[in-house]
Amino acid sequence: LGPHVKQAGSLVAPDRLRFDFTHYAPLTEDEISEIERLVNYEVLHNRAVETEIKNLDEAMKSGAMALFGEKYATDVRVVSVPGFSMELCGGTHVQATGDIGPFKIVSDASIAAGVRRLEAKTADGAVALLQDDERILKRVGDRLKAKPEEIPAQIEKLQEQVRRYEKEIEQLKMKLALGQSESVAEDLREVDGVKVLTRRVSDLDANGLRQLSDALAQRLKSGIVVLGQTSDGKAALVVRVSDDLTKRLNAGQIVRRVSALMGGKGGGRADMATGGGNEPEKLEQALASASAIVREMLAGGAKG
Repeated sequence: LGPHVKQAGSLVAPDRLRFDFTHYAPLTEDEISEIERLVNYEVLHNRAVETEIKNLDEAMKSGAMALFGEKYATDVRVVSVPGFSMELCGGTHVQATGDIGPFKIVSDASIAAGVRRLEAKTADGAVALLQDDERILKRVGDRLKAKPEEIPAQIEKLQEQVRRYEKEIEQLKMKLALGQSESVAEDLREVDGVKVLTRRVSDLDANGLRQLSDALAQRLKSGIVVLGQTSDGKAALVVRVSDDLTKRLNAGQIVRRVSALMGGKGGGRADMATGGGNEPEKLEQALASASAIVREMLAGGAKG
């Protein structure tokens, strides 16, 4: 990865390891593959690990790498894989590189600014990991009726189908909501000459909620639409003010005041605004208060 890399910590166990090092970016797939290739190449050649006691100055001149910024005694232990690595180390974990067994990186993550952590499986741990991955791959292939190399394409196909179905579902929800909104009389109030429509709806996403408010505003010709729904323990609101009223009433101001009644907030343009709150049980009360809020704003001469 470059000469800037320094070891910044490690853990060595019989079946796994953790290696912290200085580096400025996440490793790419190619870099991880190359590290694995280099390590496994040395493992497969089963090179003997050599240990010598040397004078510190002699060890450093010979190219041994000092780690952790530690202070060393006059005589130091130099552990090396001839032709590959040499470092100062307090202990020896294997007699030969082949003792390490297969080496497989399982994660690369940032643990501090400029410091990354690699975690890997070795020996029996690596074999168990490969076997588990193989079982999972076979199970997925069986479910998809696909060979391992065909699985990515099959998943992409399924994802595209899901996206298409989700779009169709949202369209059907919108048609249903519009069908239920053919008559607006029961939810319509007139406040100082301004029509105010408040309604609780369900099963719409944020875009669907906005589209429904647009459709209802068009039916009113002139007026205000306030829609609310609850989902996942929260309440969502949208306020639509017809263009002819935006100089007198601001959708952003209305949605903020209605949302506040549910412990939330909101905002947006003069003609369209969204909000919500964390107290969905108060949605009905908040919607019922919309007309009074509009009356206060009209009386106060609220501007867009």
